[in-house]
Amino acid sequence: MDFNIETVGDVLSLLFSIDDSVNLLLAETPDQKISLTFDNPTMQDFFKKWCRFKNVYEKEKAEILAIDDADKRQEELDKLNATREEWKLRAMGTTIGCHTIVKKGTEGNDIKTYDLT
Repeated sequence: MDFNIETVGDVLSLLFSIDDSVNLLLAETPDQKISLTFDNPTMQDFFKKWCRFKNVYEKEKAEILAIDDADKRQEELDKLNATREEWKLRAMGTTIGCHTIVKKGTEGNDIKTYDLT
């Protein structure tokens, strides 16, 4: 999916839509940053996996950027970025639970889930 996000307003629009659909919790941290938390085990599991992937990706990217040979560096960056794009597509289509509909309930903040698989 391509949302063409370029402005703060674009990001806010998506966050407002997400907040309307699922239980999104916002909190200010002691260092005055904002944390976003999803009150749903399926989404928490996905974010844990995404976090692990991003940590590995950033480590590998830093190692690649240290390569002196510009052609080799670009070749390795291209491979790494292809791996990242493949991971995203797999996460959206094959992650266990990714076809589970997560939606705020009509009463209170209940979440109703429907497994489509």
